[in-house]
Amino acid sequence: MMRLCIFLVGMAFLAGTALADGTVSPCVNALEQVAALETSLPVYKLVGTDSRQYIDDADRPAEIARLQKIIGTSCSANSKARQSEESEAARLHTARSVQCADERDELSRMEQKDSRDDRDSVAHQRKLVADMCPAVPTGNVWLVAASFR
Repeated sequence: MMRLCIFLVGMAFLAGTALADGTVSPCVNALEQVAALETSLPVYKLVGTDSRQYIDDADRPAEIARLQKIIGTSCSANSKARQSEESEAARLHTARSVQCADERDELSRMEQKDSRDDRDSVAHQRKLVADMCPAVPTGNVWLVAASFR
């Protein structure tokens, strides 16, 4: 948990307003999806409420090529604007991570009526989740699995 906190604090400079209001531009989403697909870990889409559809490694290049076309048509050619889009994509990638899902689950556990966590700990966890792990769209997007299946 400590390594995650350090990582998330390191990501704090990646300020972004798009994640705060729940909207994700096609450019930012495509950049994040390429990052997800370029990992060595399994990648899946949620199917229904409790199933996962994994992508085969052989299918990743075609999916990345499809996303690169979206990036080419929807991302800015201006270097400053593009840097901002890439920062927002990195923030989105963090928010969609297994670690952030765990942090949101931890907050939920801490907020239960029978929790013995003190107010300061709960407040700290709320701030961490609000700043680094906001709820973001996860439907019909590739998500990185925690480990190999």
